[in-house]
Amino acid sequence: MIRKQKAFESKSFDEESYNRYYRQNQSEYIRKKLRCVKSYHLGASYISIASVHKLNLDTVRSYMNAYLLGGFELLCSRIKRPKRSRLSKSQEAQFRDVILNASPEEVGLEGNIWTGELMCLYLKQRFNIEYKSGIYDLLERMNLSHQKAHSDYGNAEPDAQRRFQQDLVESLVMADSETAIVCFDEFSICEKPSSFYAWAEKNTRPKVKTNEKKEKDATDS
Repeated sequence: MIRKQKAFESKSFDEESYNRYYRQNQSEYIRKKLRCVKSYHLGASYISIASVHKLNLDTVRSYMNAYLLGGFELLCSRIKRPKRSRLSKSQEAQFRDVILNASPEEVGLEGNIWTGELMCLYLKQRFNIEYKSGIYDLLERMNLSHQKAHSDYGNAEPDAQRRFQQDLVESLVMADSETAIVCFDEFSICEKPSSFYAWAEKNTRPKVKTNEKKEKDATDS
């Protein structure tokens, strides 16, 4: 106890800072911490402080330790309790897999992009668990974020490559001096928008598989 008193005296007690923190913090449980520290500053013992404020003696000690370690800032820091998920570990894993690997349409919902509303609807239909709020907290706990994706083009088909080479050689052989042959490499024109966002693991970039040439050919046919 003597060491605590010396540590407290060496740290000193700033009345102006105390008043500022007391005004800024409206929560009673934080103000009680401040009053305990001030009582000790005015000469009250741990036992008397615990009695007056109806606290456990260990709780009073924890308040004093927090003040000695980090001053009013640490003493007044709010307690952050982790929110329990309404989903079991198995349900959470299934939900995560669906968000990352399937579209809403593929699981019987209307839409191509996962929104908070569609996620809540899926959880209600699949697990009978209703999320009126907190869906984005759940995604944060699963380490998922909404990110801009990029197109993932498949490898060229070997037969198509050979046909292209043959056609190009024949065109060059048959061309006269006034003919110009122009080729575009990895170029496509498509009505499909290039910007796409998807849910993915944080610090990764989701890929969207696409083959615009096949899509265009199917449209032409």
